[in-house]
Amino acid sequence: MLIATDTLRFSNTVKHEYEPSIGFCREVVTVNEAAIKTYVIGTVLGVVTATGKYKISVQNAVDGSQIPAAVVVEDKSIAATTDTKVPVIARGPAIVGKAALGLDASFGTQAQKDAAYAALAAKGILANDQF
Repeated sequence: MLIATDTLRFSNTVKHEYEPSIGFCREVVTVNEAAIKTYVIGTVLGVVTATGKYKISVQNAVDGSQIPAAVVVEDKSIAATTDTKVPVIARGPAIVGKAALGLDASFGTQAQKDAAYAALAAKGILANDQF
């Protein structure tokens, strides 16, 4: 029997960020997806090298976006092929919960997930286990 459901909240994903009152770790970035997407808090984005625009990080992409670079902090609907502004954690020091991160399914093996966490760690965004 299902008693209640709830959506992910900011606090499920972001466990710590440096100076949230001044937005030190955050940026508003431009995303552009080929198809309609729905970003939820925790979605992991990469940067397309040629354009500097973000999109969902897919492990086997070849445009630069395969390297995780940011974590979405607000639910947002993204129209196809339309530049859209999205708030993200773009740098640390910050800590996010691994279980709440929205890695694309292409990061299927533990080694691929560990590489994604390492890419975020290189930006000061640490992905920690949640208890």
